[in-house]
Amino acid sequence: MSQCLRWIAALVVVLATACTASTSAPPTQPPAATSAPTAIPAAKPTSPSATAAAAGATATPNIPPQPTAVPAVATTAAKPAATAAAAVPATREAAATPPGGQTAVPAAGATPPPAKLAATIVVKGAYAQASSVQGALYIAREKGFFSRHGLNVDLSQIGGTQQVAALLSGELQFGAVANADLRGADLVMIATCSDLPIFSLFANKKYTAVPELAGQSIGVTTAGSATDAAAHLFLKQFDMLDKVKILPAGGTVPAILAAMDQGNIAGGILSPPTTSRAEEAGYAELVNGAKLGVPMNHSGIAVSRGYLKDHADEVKSFLTAYQEAWTYAADPANKAGVIGVLAKYTQSDERLGEISYQAMIPIWTGNKTPRVNPQAVSNLLQVSGVPDAATANPEQFFDDSLIDSVAPPG
Repeated sequence: MSQCLRWIAALVVVLATACTASTSAPPTQPPAATSAPTAIPAAKPTSPSATAAAAGATATPNIPPQPTAVPAVATTAAKPAATAAAAVPATREAAATPPGGQTAVPAAGATPPPAKLAATIVVKGAYAQASSVQGALYIAREKGFFSRHGLNVDLSQIGGTQQVAALLSGELQFGAVANADLRGADLVMIATCSDLPIFSLFANKKYTAVPELAGQSIGVTTAGSATDAAAHLFLKQFDMLDKVKILPAGGTVPAILAAMDQGNIAGGILSPPTTSRAEEAGYAELVNGAKLGVPMNHSGIAVSRGYLKDHADEVKSFLTAYQEAWTYAADPANKAGVIGVLAKYTQSDERLGEISYQAMIPIWTGNKTPRVNPQAVSNLLQVSGVPDAATANPEQFFDDSLIDSVAPPG
């Protein structure tokens, strides 16, 4: 039974996060990095030519792969499938200094970022896909909050399955995991990125309501991903789980939109700013996850239990910086700075950065601290498809004690 619970715990950690990527080109000149990022050992870097920019994160990051055709075989419910750890993309440069060496001037009334201190401890962090949902993580890196607390965080984009392998091996210390099916991994979620699904179900404009999709297929990034969980959650709300097929559609959110353009699927699960491109292309939004209001843990900060036990001080410093970045993002006076960071990490522009900001600001302002919501984890378990998950205690899979010690609830 304990092995089953650990099996479920690992799945919960990785089912949680955003799967967004934009197709905008990254900035032509990367900002100067506060520290030279290094690739995680024993992993192959992703070739820039194999990845095209998409929605959701990083200025000069690894660019998501080009859209691929939807697999021919459909499944009624995309079940998680164990995946061997693959290549870990090379780390991209990131820094708070604007291009050209100019110093950014905060908007009037904005909360200034913390003064940089000499970073004494180097740790590696990652996010699964370029997505605005991990905005507080990017801000903590870009605006110097990690440095203020003695951490030099080498942040890079690494797929969910690869993240888990790296977390367990100790090559990676902090993850914001997504789209992976992990079994038996000894991981724990220590903070949330969002406890509402920042996803929407878009479809061909000829469909005006979810029931009209009966007999059709919708796309997700991969089986076991956050997009897959959102698809199950949305269809369950409309009693359509057994009437609509869920297909993997290329591994990234822009790939889902590309499959829709090609007519391979009737609709797909998209996230900002790809949602804006779908609207511009004439697709109809049938479900908006945030407006639906059903809690589901979209993404969370995860560590191995071993690292948490042996490096409690580093974990607490990380969470302190993350909490400060969360507060910074929630302050309207910092809007311009937040949009700039989101545009960089979503490889987009200020217009799309604004869309990403508007999608996330209700999350940052709705909760003063990034505590994990037990109901959001419970709902995630309900749609995971893992045996015994639906009856498991969600509180086994996260630990809010550290974030509470940094920022007490209430």
